[in-house]
Amino acid sequence: MTRIFFAISCLMAMVTLSFSVYDKKEINELPKIVRSNYALVPAGLVIVANDSMALPHFYVMKTEVDNLSYREFLSHLLKNGNQADFSIANVDSAKWRTAFSYNEPYVNYYFSHPAYNHYPVVNVSYEGAQLYCKWLTEKFNQLYSHAFTYEVRLPSRMEWIYAAESGKRNSPYTWGGPYLRNSRGCELCNYKCIGDEKISYDSLTTNKMAVNTAGFDGADNTAPVESYFPNLLGLYNMNGNVAEMVIEKGIAVGGSWNSTGFDVRNESIMNYTQASPLVGFRPLLIVKRK
Repeated sequence: MTRIFFAISCLMAMVTLSFSVYDKKEINELPKIVRSNYALVPAGLVIVANDSMALPHFYVMKTEVDNLSYREFLSHLLKNGNQADFSIANVDSAKWRTAFSYNEPYVNYYFSHPAYNHYPVVNVSYEGAQLYCKWLTEKFNQLYSHAFTYEVRLPSRMEWIYAAESGKRNSPYTWGGPYLRNSRGCELCNYKCIGDEKISYDSLTTNKMAVNTAGFDGADNTAPVESYFPNLLGLYNMNGNVAEMVIEKGIAVGGSWNSTGFDVRNESIMNYTQASPLVGFRPLLIVKRK
């Protein structure tokens, strides 16, 4: 068994090495808008629980899709008279009323007000997210198809975890460590500030106490899509902020602003059945040379 694992490891190292030069050449030829918004995820092996998978290189959007980008998509549907897809893809802002607190201002302003342009779009259905990816696929192939063809879709859970790990296998969080704050006490993601992570211990008195740190992560609900520190691949908010849809319908990964620290791990799963103020998405991009 050890020899087999060693052989697989050596093979994957060779595959990764063979892709590395090609990857760099490819990304340098991509349009600037693609290079700016998508991060290269090198080829490699992802291991989750008892499953493993060899993945070719791919690209992932550096941020969650924001309100401004999604409004552009909806405007395109209306401009082209595609009312059927608009009805499927439209944001259901009333879902903010189910988010466990007084959120009426979010119902009225979150998706439409310019102040929230660069906050993650939420309250989108799985089908709406797929239509957005289809729109981007068509847009990229129409505008930037001189050397490549493009496919935009939701990532699989395995692909998403591999991108979140950014080479730090077996780490619970995208930044590589087991803690939710850095050495300066700054929160590393947007999550619900309760639970064991917020138990304070006084070494002098040996007293333990719960600390009310709501808001210490800098966000009441969601945070802008480029908040906190990106991982080594340049991906923001892989843990927390909004749980992200994957191609497997009904599950979102990485946890949300309403998840505890334990539930914003790379391998965390949130089940959903409809559009939710806790769930957004981040597209994956496959590039093929013509």
